[in-house]
Amino acid sequence: MSRATGLSALLHLRWTELTRTWRLWALPAVMVTLGASGPVLARYMNDILHGVLGAGAAALALPDPTWVDAYAQWSKNLSQLVVFMVVVTAAGTINAEVRSGVAALLLVKPASRTAYVTTHAGMLAAHTAVSAFLGAFVSWLVTTSFFADAPTAPLFAATAAWLVFALALIGASLLASATIDTVAGAAGIGIGVYFVLALLGIAPWLASYTPAGLISLVGALGAGQHVTAAAVWWPLGTGLALAAALLVAAVLAFRRREL
Repeated sequence: MSRATGLSALLHLRWTELTRTWRLWALPAVMVTLGASGPVLARYMNDILHGVLGAGAAALALPDPTWVDAYAQWSKNLSQLVVFMVVVTAAGTINAEVRSGVAALLLVKPASRTAYVTTHAGMLAAHTAVSAFLGAFVSWLVTTSFFADAPTAPLFAATAAWLVFALALIGASLLASATIDTVAGAAGIGIGVYFVLALLGIAPWLASYTPAGLISLVGALGAGQHVTAAAVWWPLGTGLALAAALLVAAVLAFRRREL
């Protein structure tokens, strides 16, 4: 079997695995649900607070909701909820197949270990991207039903920035999955990377020039705030570089792993 043929066969296998399991619909379903519910929550949040607090809500002087609130809810959901689902999914890709013996069987075909890891990464990235932009589209549709002036650019720009952040976490989770036998342990490392980046993002310099600034960038873009070109491209560029470096590390780690 040639390398090209092996890569094609692995990609076909990844697609078959995705379409025949719950993973095909789980992430898109979550994205669509969050995309649809965020604008509704933003639109009726003041009414909910008035219903809960009664006359006390008047003291809060709540502003009227706008599309900014709806997009902010989407950005928050991506950065605080969806990332954990992405991490857990990626954390169980390699080690689960190693434990079951599937990986050893595939690599006897022969298929290269590099192709084995990169096809996992490619399918995870593609599935996450399609799910995220599907959710963003639904969010935009529902938002425009409440706020007719809602633009598209801030929402999709925030989603694209979040996707870079997700790719870095996928890389970290795949590296952990290639070296650790348990899904929980690998997921713990991926979640740990998330919290490290979130904490580092508190420092202004790190937020401006490293992937640590991606979380705040997602929020700023979603809110339609003016962001300088440097404040956009530095986190995006270094985020993509981090994702690539982690993927290379995952390949190297898996090459040394005994099956």
